[in-house]
Amino acid sequence: MEEFLNYIKEQGWKVVLHQKKGKFLPQVIKERYERVPQLWLDFINTVRSIQNNEETTWFLCQDVFDGQKQSAFSWNEWETLSLDSAGHDIVWEMEIKEFWNRHLPIIMSVQNGYAYYAISVEDGSIVYGVEPEFETCTIVAPSFEDFLRKIVQQEIFI
Repeated sequence: MEEFLNYIKEQGWKVVLHQKKGKFLPQVIKERYERVPQLWLDFINTVRSIQNNEETTWFLCQDVFDGQKQSAFSWNEWETLSLDSAGHDIVWEMEIKEFWNRHLPIIMSVQNGYAYYAISVEDGSIVYGVEPEFETCTIVAPSFEDFLRKIVQQEIFI
């Protein structure tokens, strides 16, 4: 994680670390997602906020999850947009909710349209999705650790 944080700072990203050690996983995430990778928990417990210089791409950290950061987007914004698109189609709404119950968003972007990276809580892989059908996604890394490594090695560009 240290290598990733050093790399991302060198790329001009704004990184704010927690001042004190603690457990900063918000209750809303604990209640919805029972299984998350330990490295991601370590990340959340280390990093308070992280965003690119243009503020068009950001990691979902404590400030976003608990609503402390002033933002036009909530941590589950893409799910909300999908549910709005479903209208009153109950089957479609159930499919959307099931997808997001299995995928914890960890990065959101509005840089080139709406996009995200999420952790699959089923297998720990990292997926990437874009609008208009957020629930159609592609696996980009088998784990959070590999995801961070691929960013540093410039195999994934965020």
